[in-house]
Amino acid sequence: MREGNTVMQQKHMSEPWMNGAAIVLSDGREVPITDTMVRQTLESLIQSQPEPQASEIRKSA
Repeated sequence: MREGNTVMQQKHMSEPWMNGAAIVLSDGREVPITDTMVRQTLESLIQSQPEPQASEIRKSA
């Protein structure tokens, strides 16, 4: 991130469980993908999806 003329760097705390995967940014920096990041993303996806109708559930079964 840039703030004025200084570059702010995010520090990544290591977690007890990290899956070893990383996102590589266009400038070459690597952002580790953590268990917490995956959980938060999945939770936000679940919350943003409308609840399926009973008829839709039966069709997929």
